[in-house]
Amino acid sequence: MQCQTFTLRLDNAQDLERLNSFLAQVMPIQVSSSLVSGNKPFWSVLVFYEGTAPQPKQAEAVHTPSDPRFEALRAWRSRKAKEEGVPPYVVATNAELKAILEEQSKTLEELAQVKGFSKAKAAKYGRELLSLLK
Repeated sequence: MQCQTFTLRLDNAQDLERLNSFLAQVMPIQVSSSLVSGNKPFWSVLVFYEGTAPQPKQAEAVHTPSDPRFEALRAWRSRKAKEEGVPPYVVATNAELKAILEEQSKTLEELAQVKGFSKAKAAKYGRELLSLLK
């Protein structure tokens, strides 16, 4: 088991993209986060994982798909995270949102089979997601 830490600044969306990219490339075992308060609060995230961590690429731009359905899922995730008082990646990572779109899940059972999206997440968020995707 290996460990990686991330700092998610509240004013920098690229930090979240780096974390999501990392999570999509390893097999996470446990993810813990804590809000660090101060002049500029930020989330500190600790990821325990199996597998080989991706090597950081120099000056690599982080891009997200411009698919309106993906952007709708991201907006839903942001709202849900604010409601629950958790970082967005706890609700769903970008990789999970992309997989949901790729798999074109139509039922809760299909949604639970999406890589990284557990049965618990499907039970908790599934109905909202499926109605959003229609």
